[in-house]
Amino acid sequence: MTLSEFSDWLTDIDPDASRYEQPQSGNCTIWREYQNAAVYADQVRTADVWKVQIERYTTDENDAIAAAIEQAIDESMFIAASHLVDSDPAEGTIRHVFDCEVLG
Repeated sequence: MTLSEFSDWLTDIDPDASRYEQPQSGNCTIWREYQNAAVYADQVRTADVWKVQIERYTTDENDAIAAAIEQAIDESMFIAASHLVDSDPAEGTIRHVFDCEVLG
């Protein structure tokens, strides 16, 4: 999966998802790649892996987009991820962080 295909995959889930940039306010999904690595088997390069982080900021405890991202990752043959949830009580926001490895 290329980064362009990853972008298409994520914008199918959240059409407002953006790369790198966060809107000033409101619920939003942001993603950014942060590393590219090669996968080797028997000393032969077999694939590339992109490390990509998706952040979903929301005020909804049961956010449908965060749930849809998690489900789509679970169903994907090309993406593995860990999912962390934290919050900022002062702001009233919840942040879902999906730390992904995307097989290219």
